[in-house]
Amino acid sequence: MFRHTLLMGDPGVLRGRRFGNLILAASREPLPVAELTRRAAGGITRARLLADGDLAAFCSGAAPLHDGEDVAVPVPPPQVFGKS
Repeated sequence: MFRHTLLMGDPGVLRGRRFGNLILAASREPLPVAELTRRAAGGITRARLLADGDLAAFCSGAAPLHDGEDVAVPVPPPQVFGKS
């Protein structure tokens, strides 16, 4: 089991305003949250990092996935790939 987790992504994606990917990191050892937060906020492409209570709040209410269950994959809006 991984006791230390964080989630990183585009702020618009985390707010549900844009379609995109998220990065999840998990470790048995503490993660460098402060350093990663600084780097994510200061890069060419800005990202937001959630950890600890913020990550728990973000995930609250989401149903867990179980082996063998069908998963509905979200379909991006057509304009994401330059099609109208």
